[in-house]
Amino acid sequence: MKEEISFDTEKRERLEYHITEMMRRNRVYGLSILITMDDRVLYSRGFGLRSANPPLPATPDTLYGIGSSTKIFTALSILKLVEMSRIRLDDPVDLYIKGLRTDLKGHPVTIHQLLSHTSGFPDLGMASVTLGHPLGEQDVWTPLGSIDDLVTLINGARDERVSEKGDVFMYWNEGYVLLSRVIEEASGMVYPDFVKKNILSPLGMKRSTFDLQDFENDDDIMVGYYSGDDNRKVPQRFPYHPLGHGDGGLISSVSEMGHMVGMMMNGGLWKGRRIIGRKYLDIAMTPKVDVNFPAERGKRISYGYGIVIDDNFFRHVKFGHGGNVAVSSSYFGFIPDLKAAVVVASNSDFGVYSIADYALSLSIGKDPEKLPAIEFQRKADLLIGRYETYKGSAKMQISLKGPNLFMEIGHPGQSNPMPLTIDGDNLFMMVGHNKVKLDVDIRPQGIVDIRFDRLVFHRVGKL
Repeated sequence: MKEEISFDTEKRERLEYHITEMMRRNRVYGLSILITMDDRVLYSRGFGLRSANPPLPATPDTLYGIGSSTKIFTALSILKLVEMSRIRLDDPVDLYIKGLRTDLKGHPVTIHQLLSHTSGFPDLGMASVTLGHPLGEQDVWTPLGSIDDLVTLINGARDERVSEKGDVFMYWNEGYVLLSRVIEEASGMVYPDFVKKNILSPLGMKRSTFDLQDFENDDDIMVGYYSGDDNRKVPQRFPYHPLGHGDGGLISSVSEMGHMVGMMMNGGLWKGRRIIGRKYLDIAMTPKVDVNFPAERGKRISYGYGIVIDDNFFRHVKFGHGGNVAVSSSYFGFIPDLKAAVVVASNSDFGVYSIADYALSLSIGKDPEKLPAIEFQRKADLLIGRYETYKGSAKMQISLKGPNLFMEIGHPGQSNPMPLTIDGDNLFMMVGHNKVKLDVDIRPQGIVDIRFDRLVFHRVGKL
């Protein structure tokens, strides 16, 4: 029996407080979110500014670069071609791309392997070039302006392929660029046109585009903000690159992305129209390989085709994917058996998946404070700050850098940061091969003492 779900005032206020707090901490100008339940909008809002100068508010219809969330559109396009009997999943990619030679020990890379990131190829630096060059941050000077350049890069890296068996997960952006070329060869259409005709237009995603000019001519678009060396947010033009379509080039809004998610939860149907056969959609959503990212206890994280599968999100299976193009980020996630979904996007590189999980938890009636990421953040908040020993003879600080906690003894920037890990209610410092337990005493009014070896540090202020 399906659980009764509602999104009342209390949940809405909790969500809005969490979003604004995360935006404040991570210096995010603008963010948009959509939550759906049973094919209806449960909650939809923009937060902050899609542009700081001039100041313009973010809305659910604001267009953002969705980055690698694009991969589901590439995967569905490939499966449409399989449905049309134009290609087969076990076809070698070399059949469709002139000059490409991926074979290792007589085993060429297949379309299936590209879709599931099991080609055995490691990252070859393509994303560093396609994103870094438009942002003026290119450290890698590999010539990459066309598919022929990418073929040259891959051919030269054949010996880098670690396995030909399709049993090793290695996230490979280059593979989805190759898939966009396969789509062009098999369909006789350029990749953006094929996706538009077969996926975007049937879904009513009229403003979603791969075209930079279309984006810049729209009335409700983000200005992307890039994190500079001094942590300032610098406005940047969208990092368009001709090779970036298939792996992360789609521009869309959370409202239009909701159409795609709704279709996937409805077995390939959108408003009574068949977008893709259920059989082929099920292929995309079936686990192909375990993802070797750190996973929470009691979870199995796997990859299908263009989608990540979490087998234990409050005992439900959650599907989703995120993306990041340095000046914008996105995430979509959905739980088919509850018909619940969320889409989030922002005009920064902040990982919005944590906000998405918080929102999805609330929407299905679960306590988001029990999410491991939220538990970690809450515990980290109790520790972050500046510390001194008696009379200030020694100084220390604990800070959060990205997703990790670090301790620095001495003046910040003049000592080696030591990583900290939280395990249950215990705090450990990693020193070489040793895991050193720190004694922590947390009392009311934010009083925190940390003791290790011969030192006792007292928190004297927040960062």
